[in-house]
Amino acid sequence: MRQRTPIPTKNRTENLPFEYYHLSKDSANFVVPFHYHSCQQLFRVIKGEVTIYANANTINMKQGDCVVLGANTVHACQPKTEDTEYEAFTFNLRDLFDLSKPHFEVIKMIDTHQLEVKMFYSEKEEPEITAIIGDVFEMIKNNKLGSGIFVMGKIFDVFGLLIDQKKYHIYENEVATRFYKHFLKSNFVFKFIYENYVNEITLEEMASSVELSEKYFCKFFKELTDLRPMEYLNKFRIDVASLRLITCSKSVNEVAQTCGFKDPCYFTKLFRRFKGKSPREYREENLAILKLRQTSDIE
Repeated sequence: MRQRTPIPTKNRTENLPFEYYHLSKDSANFVVPFHYHSCQQLFRVIKGEVTIYANANTINMKQGDCVVLGANTVHACQPKTEDTEYEAFTFNLRDLFDLSKPHFEVIKMIDTHQLEVKMFYSEKEEPEITAIIGDVFEMIKNNKLGSGIFVMGKIFDVFGLLIDQKKYHIYENEVATRFYKHFLKSNFVFKFIYENYVNEITLEEMASSVELSEKYFCKFFKELTDLRPMEYLNKFRIDVASLRLITCSKSVNEVAQTCGFKDPCYFTKLFRRFKGKSPREYREENLAILKLRQTSDIE
């Protein structure tokens, strides 16, 4: 069940772009399909394990672990056990802060991806960071008059701590990389793939999404993801298929077709390569979640 921020009374919350989600086996969106939005997002695992796919990253989270996603990141969430519970908090830095003001320059750099904070934070290895992110979740569930103000302050605290502990990479025009201006547009590549993966996609089309030649794009994409473009495209299609196998009752061949694979044998071969098992074996291992989703679909 989708839950909006429970800060009290409409006249105190209508201009605060917060959304809170608690996800468990009883939630309609327990398995979150691939999507993107213009907001930033925090995730925290309450119990169990969750895998988050975010652009070219696969992040395995355990209880207490947290993830910070930037705006327009293509992502999906897959709980690994039936008793998993996790939560998400969505907010928009552009709506929270006036990014035209010089004192918000660092926040603006985060919003525009010039400064990229690290995505994954382990409770075991980074307890201070996961604790402060946990404070955000506790405050967003607090129905007191000043909760919205406290949440905004905690968002400042989160990013301030990440920067103070150097949990970021900054792209500077003069010194960082010859691909500087393209790194700032890298999300366009992942969005283009997400929006077109069902169809045939050429290398030229991917390169055009960031205004590069094919040769230059291949170098850029390899530096960005450590994968060749077509290799990433196939991996993304398999990741989408793996979620669909546990969220719908379509046959394996039907799932393959909806993910851009015309040849079922090639689909199975690639699935084994990326997931270590056949599509049917993968579905069987996730049968508990599948049954939950099938029941939800029927209802």
